[in-house]
Amino acid sequence: MKTSQIRRGPAAFTLIEMLIVIGIIAVLAALAIPTTGIAMRMVKKVRTQTVLKDLTLGIKGYQTEYGRYPMPPDFKSEEPLQTAEGAGLLKVLMGQDEQGLNARAITYIEPPPAKNGVGGLTGEAGGYGLVDFWGEPYEVVMDLNYDGRIRNPDTTNDDRMISDDAPQDLVMGAIAYSVGEDKKRNTKDDIVSWR
Repeated sequence: MKTSQIRRGPAAFTLIEMLIVIGIIAVLAALAIPTTGIAMRMVKKVRTQTVLKDLTLGIKGYQTEYGRYPMPPDFKSEEPLQTAEGAGLLKVLMGQDEQGLNARAITYIEPPPAKNGVGGLTGEAGGYGLVDFWGEPYEVVMDLNYDGRIRNPDTTNDDRMISDDAPQDLVMGAIAYSVGEDKKRNTKDDIVSWR
């Protein structure tokens, strides 16, 4: 047999070539994982801001329709109201005639269902709750004494960059916020409708 006719086996990778390829894949994966985490946090923040906007627009829509905020007339507290399961405010905004507050049964918000208990509606029909992407209810404050302003929660924020420049009052009829990833009110990661 001539040397040019010798059959050789199929070409194979050497161990060094395999280690180099595995090393390159590992480096690329290490670069991609933190970027994915940052991107997911940004997606949660943007979606939360969308829900906050929907809540405040729903309240404004209600006020335009009925000439008052969606709470009983004798309720004057401007403390935060939560969108926890069974919350009257949420029922009214979703078109239920809770305590005679939405006689026309107009739907002002249509939040999506929660996935794995976060980022949407939880609970059963008639007793839904609305939670953020960390499983916490949203908080809503309305100008229920009708003086044209709401006390700004930012004035008590732990982050001095936020609290030092915050005006004492917000000239708004309704605000909403999420306590964010740390699940603590008045911290840097709060996601709010007024900033």
